[in-house]
Amino acid sequence: MQKRIKRFVAVIITAAGVLSSASIAKAEDVTGGGASFPVQFLTPAIAEFNRTFNHNFTYTSTGSGTGKRNFRNETFKFAGTDSAVGATELPSFGWNYVPYVAGAIGIAYRLDEAKGATISLSPQTINGIFGGTVEKWNDPSIAADIKANPPWANTKKKSDVRGATALWENVSRTQAKITVSMLPATLKENKGKKIEWTDDTTKKVLKTLTVGTKAEVNMTSAIKPNDTFSIKVGGKTVATFKQIPVTLPDRAIQVVYRADPSGTTNNFCQYMRNAINLDWVVNDAFTSCIPGGVARLGSRFVGQPQNNNQANYIADTNGAIGYAEVAYITDPLRAAKGIKAANIRNAAGAFVAPTAAGYNSHLAGGTQDARGLISFDWKQTTNRTAYPLGAVTYGLCQTSADAKNKAVSQFFQWLITDFGPKNAEALGYTPLLSATAAKGLELAKKCGAG
Repeated sequence: MQKRIKRFVAVIITAAGVLSSASIAKAEDVTGGGASFPVQFLTPAIAEFNRTFNHNFTYTSTGSGTGKRNFRNETFKFAGTDSAVGATELPSFGWNYVPYVAGAIGIAYRLDEAKGATISLSPQTINGIFGGTVEKWNDPSIAADIKANPPWANTKKKSDVRGATALWENVSRTQAKITVSMLPATLKENKGKKIEWTDDTTKKVLKTLTVGTKAEVNMTSAIKPNDTFSIKVGGKTVATFKQIPVTLPDRAIQVVYRADPSGTTNNFCQYMRNAINLDWVVNDAFTSCIPGGVARLGSRFVGQPQNNNQANYIADTNGAIGYAEVAYITDPLRAAKGIKAANIRNAAGAFVAPTAAGYNSHLAGGTQDARGLISFDWKQTTNRTAYPLGAVTYGLCQTSADAKNKAVSQFFQWLITDFGPKNAEALGYTPLLSATAAKGLELAKKCGAG
């Protein structure tokens, strides 16, 4: 492992030289678009890239399906997709994939009657909800999952540290893990301050960390189920957790899916088929991905275009549930409305939260082919830390040697070696690590290489 890390550090140093020399090149206007999954990551990245290298890159969130088509038609000079290019979408020019960042897909829900508690869902219950057989929130399968993993609620409605959040995850009945995340500006403002996990009942500090360069940090401690716990940063309270009973309401479940061709949907359907139920089909359209189609399910199922609109609909609708990249769920405005991400039971039997560490644990069990595409392993029966639902997002670039394609190469190299490692976790994503990052860098260098 140490040798692998040293090799990747050397690769980063080499890439830095490439980026530095490229920075004096002529400014280019470059239009891209596609997947909405990485938009929360790409928006600040493009702004910083344009400031740093004097280019004018733009990215339009259209969904992966439209992104792939517009790339093939050369409407977009580069594109984003969370799913593979299909046979009917193949460009006639030279091109390749560039994996550059990943992220967990959360099962997003709003259930006011849960009173802030984070619910847990097993794969079988998820299949029932999204397959249409679990129709109400008080279904026995949901109640059984909650009993198997007792819920904790964050009773503090708003963090006293703007841009800082905390997630609770049961390790066992008497042990828990806390994940504290900060947005980039929050991380910078609080560097050097203490993160404290306190048992408010006993007035004892259980764990202490110091804010450094990592936007997501984890703490694990023994706990007493009847006590109340606070998470503080610099003495200010981010969250207060208490185990609470949840009475599930006799309320219809409103399933909200992506209405547009979507890589997020493709990855969700990959999980459904490979981890749960072989009757699911893998493609970019939820309406044909679901066994039996969606039309038979009536108004309980509603489609919304792109992650942003889907997450907004869930946040605005008590009783709604869907799937979206975690950054859309943890957005402060949506979170204030009550949207949350469920913990999912993985193949090892542990209920895991959608954190960067959890998804990286899952990614480590996958394989990567020569094109850079990653295949996932949903049967990691001994990996209790893996969060099993997410996506790797890819750039699509042209390989012909022109100035715009070289600027695209510069952009993807910079995302992998600079912006991603520094900011991905803070923005709700998972930076590529080790061999996966090295492969992405290798492919990025082929953009515009001729």
